[in-house]
Amino acid sequence: MQFQVHHHQERETSGGRSNSEEEENEARLEPSWGEKLRPIKDFTHARDGDHLLIPFECDFCIHLKLKGSLPDMSNPTDKLLMSAIRRMILDAFWSRESSTVKANVRKAKRMIQVANSVGLPGPFWVSTPPQPFDHCGYQVAIIILLLSREPGKHSSSYTQYDTVRSYRSTFSNFIRASSKNNNITQSIGDFNGNYQRIVEDECASLFFKRFMEGLRCRMGQVVKPNLALSIPLLLELLKRIQSRLSESDYDDEKHILSSILTYFSTSYTISLRGPDGFLLDLRGLNENWNNSRPFIIISLIGRLKGERHDLTHLVPCAKVTSSGINLYEILNNHISMKAQANFTSGPAISDIEGKVLSAKIVDDVLQEELTNIFNDNSQFFPPTVDSAEKIPFSYQCFRTFRRTSTTRATEMKVSETDINIVNRWKVPSTTKSTKPKSGMHQHYTELSLLVEPFLRYTKNM
Repeated sequence: MQFQVHHHQERETSGGRSNSEEEENEARLEPSWGEKLRPIKDFTHARDGDHLLIPFECDFCIHLKLKGSLPDMSNPTDKLLMSAIRRMILDAFWSRESSTVKANVRKAKRMIQVANSVGLPGPFWVSTPPQPFDHCGYQVAIIILLLSREPGKHSSSYTQYDTVRSYRSTFSNFIRASSKNNNITQSIGDFNGNYQRIVEDECASLFFKRFMEGLRCRMGQVVKPNLALSIPLLLELLKRIQSRLSESDYDDEKHILSSILTYFSTSYTISLRGPDGFLLDLRGLNENWNNSRPFIIISLIGRLKGERHDLTHLVPCAKVTSSGINLYEILNNHISMKAQANFTSGPAISDIEGKVLSAKIVDDVLQEELTNIFNDNSQFFPPTVDSAEKIPFSYQCFRTFRRTSTTRATEMKVSETDINIVNRWKVPSTTKSTKPKSGMHQHYTELSLLVEPFLRYTKNM
């Protein structure tokens, strides 16, 4: 069966959306930028034999299941729903490559020929009719398709796959919390005591799985990770924040800028993810501040990645890094400023009232200063960042400083063991424990006494 689907070749410029209301309602939810990577005809039709690999019901049958009636094609709502159903079916079909479909058809025909040679009709028949209700997660799939047509973060014409796929989890969370899956508890256990719960979830169907695979294949995935800062760019950034701090006449602005300067320099030096940088603790800094010690102790309180409980983390750190960042002076000035405002405990990355800064405030300052640097001298930036408009998408506090830190560690030939210890990275393990761990030698190592790896790492920063 061939499905004729109107194809918007101008999707990248016009967003694949029609100007008139009638055309908008008839929009066929066409391939997004992924169409550039494959022939245009892909994803627009079915192939002979698709039904042998993917559970198939026609779009009229699915409409009947979902709404209890056949579609009224003069009704814009029904027309849009039928378009979404057709798109859903095609996406499920195109989760498998054409070569796989052809090979499967060829083998099925051969099996029938052999069966006929001994008077048998062949095994390819099913006596059980489909369920009369939505048993394949059709409604969730349609909702995901319609949401994908809305403007997204990276495109004004569609929302990317990695965003819309999360709505499947929203429905599955509801299913797990509903009474039908908790009145009777069923599970599968193994000899090691591991259990998997059995739930009734329409989105666990083979059709829905294939639909999501085909949707990802059609849409592609826009990956824009936070970029690392070069060391010259990082130093210029810190210099400008320090200059703004020195020139400010407002106490509230000084507290914010000092917190941001501390956040930037600390997150980079000890390789913290964005959320972890906000865990810097004033009480711990004050209690462990010792001018005579050859290094400083950075105190974090809360849950780092992989932990389930709030913990206090004391991280040994070099006073001055090899790139010239004087973390001792930055922290000492910040602690003194907070003490003058009567704050000796609580979050260190905070405003004049002691409230933790939001990531948005930190990102706004980061991107503002990087934009100013770009306008003054774009040579600080890699070729991929060729305009100031790309800065908000390329640099954010969530990953930029950790990526900068690990890049510097690689450049300075810091050992892999030291990098893993400082970053708390896991190594492949056959155990199923949820505790954060690395190799067994690190699992039985008391990190509070493990000073040298942290000093070797932070000195190289």
